[in-house]
Formats: sequence, structure tokens, C-alpha cells
Amino acid sequence: MECRLCLGSAPAESSVSIFQRPGPHPERLEQRIRTCCQIQVQRGDGLPETVCLSCKTNLESLISFRKACFRSNETSQLRLGGYLKIKTKEVLLEDVLWDDQPSLPTIHRKYRKICPKPFPSESELVLHDREKPFRCDICLKSFFRKSHLESHKKLHTGIKPYKCDTCLKSFIRKNKLVIHLRSHTGEKPFKCEICLKSFSQKSNLESHKKSHTGIKSHKCEICLKSFSRKSTLECHEKLHTGIKPHMCEICLKSFSHRSSLWSHKKLHSGIKPHKCEVCLKSFTQKCSLELHEKTHTGIKLHKCDTCLKSFSHKNGLVLHLRTHTGEKPYVCEICLKSFSQKSSLGLHKKTHTGIKLHKCDICLNSFINKHGLVLHLRSHTGEKP
Repeated sequence: MECRLCLGSAPAESSVSIFQRPGPHPERLEQRIRTCCQIQVQRGDGLPETVCLSCKTNLESLISFRKACFRSNETSQLRLGGYLKIKTKEVLLEDVLWDDQPSLPTIHRKYRKICPKPFPSESELVLHDREKPFRCDICLKSFFRKSHLESHKKLHTGIKPYKCDTCLKSFIRKNKLVIHLRSHTGEKPFKCEICLKSFSQKSNLESHKKSHTGIKSHKCEICLKSFSRKSTLECHEKLHTGIKPHMCEICLKSFSHRSSLWSHKKLHSGIKPHKCEVCLKSFTQKCSLELHEKTHTGIKLHKCDTCLKSFSHKNGLVLHLRTHTGEKPYVCEICLKSFSQKSSLGLHKKTHTGIKLHKCDICLNSFINKHGLVLHLRSHTGEKP
């Protein structure tokens, strides 16, 4: 019998068929030859279909050596994962191992990242990628480790042992408290390498980086507007439902998102912590200050194609274009009068309520909006418009 690998001759009793199954196991010798030697082996290809015992032994040694190399490579990457800048790829060894040999432990993807602790033991590395043996009795959520399950169960107890000394807000986990404290200290340790913008949480930084790629894979099915983040799309979709569950307790104005309500409540507080360093004008929100600061630079990147008028903000250009198109998308539900700006509609609606909150300190005459009061005061001061 001629050996397929070394072309040597051997008696039939000391030769092994390439396509014969090794005992009760389903794998053939041909699969191991393809994987380890990168040789294409097919039945009926006209080449020898047996190997000698010497080549079979060498093939087993090659498999053992390959297995040891993979194990050492995994160990090195886990120990030095924080210092290496290489792309790891999951390697499946089922094709190169004998069925009667123990396979390598499945290493959970968590340990491919930087591990601040000492190198974990083998028992810690044997984490099932598909199997999560520890299950919560309340919500049936599964976990890889028992410690993760115990940490999860605290959510159902409602006990929050970690308390903020500044605002007395409580948290279930210590890491949540650490993140919350940054809102008081202003600490933002995670910085974008492109625009140098800082964030208090790493997850926020990762989401922000997607905005620099220009890829907007999440599209709204109603208006076809695209977004780089799925969370932004979910917030946007609430605008189409018309549902505004978050209501201001002071003016009863409703909002689709809770964050919009929080921003709105700052207007009632009268606190304006964000001050412009040029004109010292103050603003309630930081984003309003950033928009205002662009007016001092003199840069107007947004230009009207019709009259070539330029604007420092994109929103200013959008409002200006309506003067050419005649578009008035904001309609009063009572008298059906239309307006080009939402703020103009808001001022108009006050005329239907009859409420006059702006009062003149001199003659006690009241007005619906602040602009009417300003015009009235000129009659007392003699100022010409």
C-alpha cells in the first residue's frame, strides 16, 4: 500500500485508510489532513487513499503542537491584552482535534479586553458562550456566573445601599454611584480623539464616535430621516406618535421625551449658569450658549441659494427659506391661522387664553406677551421705535 503523504510503501495491516472513520467517531482522517496540512483530499481523485502509521503518528503530533500553540497564544493575549494592538480572531479547533481528546476551554469574550486583575485561573476561563447556567427566578434572565446573578437580584429587592452625599440620590451598584458623582464634579475622563469632546461615560464616547464616520444606518420608516445611533432613532420615532407623556407641572406643557422636560424646567427656575465670555449674556442650557457663541465669530457657513444671504446657524437658514417658499407649517388649532415659526404660534395661542401676565409697573396695564409690554413702555419713556 502506498502512503498518500510520504509516498512510501507499507503492508496493508500497517496502513490506515484516509476515508475510514476512526472507530465510533464521526470524523474522518481526511478532515484532519485538510486542516493541518492544507491538502485537498477527495475520494476517487486517483491518488493513494491510505497513510502509513509513521505519517499518522506525525499528524497526531502536529495536531498536539497546533493545540499547544493556540493555548499559548490565548494565554499571552490575556496577560498582555491591555498593551497589544492586534485584531484577535476566534479560532475553532473542533476540526483539528480528535474526538476522544478534550477540547480547549471556551474563553469568554470579556477576557479579550483589558483585564485589570491578575491572570484568571482556568476555572474562570471556562465560561460557556451559549450556555448560561445561572437563571433569575423572578425575571428568568440568565447569567454566566453566579456572582452576576447575585448582583442582578439586588435590582428586584429595591434596596439602594450606595448614596450620593451631595443630592442624596441612591443607587443599587457602586459603579452607578461613581458615574453619577461625575455629574457633580464635572469630570469627563473619556475624550474623543477627533473633536476632543469629553464624556463622563465610555458608552457615550463610543456612541459619539459613530457620528464622525458619517454612516447613518438607522432610518425612520415614516419620514426616511437617517441616524447614526439606534437610540436616537427611537427618540425620533416618538415624535411621529404625537404622544407627549411628560408634562410640566408649572405651565402644563407636554413633551415626548423626559430630557426635553428637564431642559424646559430650567426656564422656570430662572437660573442661567452658562455665560458668554464675549458679551456676558447668560443662557439656561449649554447648547444655547454654543449656538450663541457662533454669532461672535462672524462665520456664516449656511447660505441661501436664492438671495445669497448667509447665516451662522442652520436653523436660521431653514426659517429664512420659508420667506421664499411661503411655507407656514405651524397652524393654530382654534382659528386655523398659520405661522412660519413655532415660537410665533406659541405667542399667538396666548391671545385665545386671554391671560395677560406682563404688567406695566407705571400704569398697571397688562399685556399678553412681553413684546407688547416693551412697545407700551416707550409711551412712558418717550423713546421712539
